[in-house]
Amino acid sequence: MMKRSLLSSCAAILLGAAPVLAQEKVAGIKADPPVGGEVVFRFGSAAADDTETPRIEYSDRLGDKVASREIHGIDRFAINSDIQLETIRPVTADGDREESLVQAEGVDVATYPQIGGDVIFRLGYDGAYDAETPRTESHDLFGVMIASPEIHLTERLAINADIRIETVRPPTADRYFEDHGLFVRSLYAEYAVGDRLSLQAGKFTPTFAFASMVTPGMYGNNYNKEIELIERIGFGAEYTFNAGASGAHTLSAKTFFEDTSILSDSLGARRGQRQLADGGASNTESFESCTVALEGREISWLPGFTYRLAYVHEAAGKGDVADENGFLVAVMQSFPLGDGQSLTLIGEIAPLWNFQGTADNIIYTSAGLVYQDAPWTAILSGTSRWREMATGGTFDDYAVQASVEYDFGQGTSLAIAHEFSRDRNVNSQRIGFRFNQVLDFD
Repeated sequence: MMKRSLLSSCAAILLGAAPVLAQEKVAGIKADPPVGGEVVFRFGSAAADDTETPRIEYSDRLGDKVASREIHGIDRFAINSDIQLETIRPVTADGDREESLVQAEGVDVATYPQIGGDVIFRLGYDGAYDAETPRTESHDLFGVMIASPEIHLTERLAINADIRIETVRPPTADRYFEDHGLFVRSLYAEYAVGDRLSLQAGKFTPTFAFASMVTPGMYGNNYNKEIELIERIGFGAEYTFNAGASGAHTLSAKTFFEDTSILSDSLGARRGQRQLADGGASNTESFESCTVALEGREISWLPGFTYRLAYVHEAAGKGDVADENGFLVAVMQSFPLGDGQSLTLIGEIAPLWNFQGTADNIIYTSAGLVYQDAPWTAILSGTSRWREMATGGTFDDYAVQASVEYDFGQGTSLAIAHEFSRDRNVNSQRIGFRFNQVLDFD
């Protein structure tokens, strides 16, 4: 049946074309199909002035060529096309433009490798006072440089890094631009398998701590940053799934060990290279430690809400008592107040058993309140650190800070802060400022 239908179709086409072929033969004309259409050439100039930001003023000379071609095979069959040669992007910078024409179709808009990221320059001062023994009072003036390059080798493969120059030890007396070291905090490859799955490998920070990552303020992460799993070597994966009105959720799993390579040391002021014999949680040079985390956001019936649930297991190092295990529950809720104002609440609790491979148990509890009225930001935040000692007794430590930041624009900001803290049941206070300049290369 299929063959008979195909033969019938071919016959119908031949019969329909026969009068045309016969007419061409009698008239003595060529049998080539007639070709028609038109070509339009256009040259123009456009100028814009008296514009408001972010529109720009410009003078633009441009040209177009439009070819409309018609190829008639038979009297009832034709092939038509419209091929355009024209400018394909608007003026994006001040000044005249005389841009060469490119064909609109087949333009490769992304070329690789691409280099992006940012660099942060910071000038800081900390003044510790009203300190109880053995805490020391001091004046500390220092600089910080944080370079975060992103090298996209392909559309899916990137190399990310965090390279720093900063003080590598706490002050023991007045200090002015001393004890600065250059070191690599992270250096890893990331591959996007698709829109939802990504893989990481190298030196990175496995997903666990939350509040110390998202709470602004100069001293807001003074204690809770102790549970950041910085400078670990390993690999892992992250998968994001969309639950519709219930938001986007990212599940991650990482396995790792503490960095004992040459990258654990620093240039300038030396940190000293970590050794396996130093012990400590996850200092095993084998993939025995891991984190699993689930993070959600963009929940339509909870606008502005973000959460993280996480588990960490760090294998005992040489000479340690036991493996460390811990959980984390963190939430953040943002409320837009209108007229460029917003209020954000942050909360986190993280109990850990056999903290850092010891027999001690510890609980970190963090809270933050952030009020923004651009260009001003006010932050009140703090962390409680309760530690149960295996030898008996407890440390009931805390750090509470208040800070104000002003954004001058163009990546420039200034912050001042004051902190009350208790460390191992010893009280002290400090005041300080940070002047920041961010250079963005994206």
